[in-house]
Amino acid sequence: MLLLLPPVGTLTAFPPKVQVGKLYGDVEVSCNTLEQRVSWTQNGEPEPMAEVVAEGRTLTILGLDLPATGNYSCWAGTVLLDTTYVVVGDMREEGMNISCQAESYHGSFRCSWTGPRSAVFRARLTRSNGSLGEWVPAAGHRGRFSASFTDPSFCPFAEELRPLQLQLEGLSDTSFLNFSTQFFLHDIVRPNPPRELTMHRRGEQFHLAWAPPASWPLPKSYFTLLYWLQYELPNGTQVDKYVEGIEETQLRDHARRVRISCQDPYANPAWSPWTPWQDVNAAPQRQLRAR
Repeated sequence: MLLLLPPVGTLTAFPPKVQVGKLYGDVEVSCNTLEQRVSWTQNGEPEPMAEVVAEGRTLTILGLDLPATGNYSCWAGTVLLDTTYVVVGDMREEGMNISCQAESYHGSFRCSWTGPRSAVFRARLTRSNGSLGEWVPAAGHRGRFSASFTDPSFCPFAEELRPLQLQLEGLSDTSFLNFSTQFFLHDIVRPNPPRELTMHRRGEQFHLAWAPPASWPLPKSYFTLLYWLQYELPNGTQVDKYVEGIEETQLRDHARRVRISCQDPYANPAWSPWTPWQDVNAAPQRQLRAR
């Protein structure tokens, strides 16, 4: 949904209260207070740029248009009681490209997206058990935004019967964005790289061993990983080798350097980032760690 706002100043945080109204329609703004008599300001000005009717703790904006939008604050004398950000909207849908990624099946993940540079966003997660999470403020820098989430009800050993649902709301100088998406956690898992790659020369062969990512859940017999080993021969030829469920292998060829990646073979085929290339000949018997 795309909503239009006037340029009333740069927002630094998502307003706690947002009221969406139809263009040229009437909008009621309520003051959350026990005071019976209050006064109102619009964007700090005592004379709103709109036709309004005040009755007790309620202010009705008649014929809402762009100049009539912005911050409406209610006061008891000089004491600020409540503030509502009023926007004008229409019902057009606007898509957003949201990318989410989890390191494992612990129920935590991070989402990122792009938007107007001047925008502020917040996001909310509907968890796997159907409960609704709190609004989370999104971090933003030069039009790129991100937020992290944790589903405490997520069970890594159970089948996912209900997708997670993510709702985004954003405000900029000119628009209000409202978008939602849903996904299963197993579809966004991308493991971290394997770690603790070690190598020993055994005659004409090399024995390689490694460990799964520290963030990957246990037991390994249940959360199996497929490993993609890539090594380079002295003539520059690259050779691929795949190993599933174990963390060691033998290389018959005389490799010059090696690297390794991993994935969950039973879910989304997203490979982890590669470990850095490790020089075989430089240290044939010492432990090499991926940094």
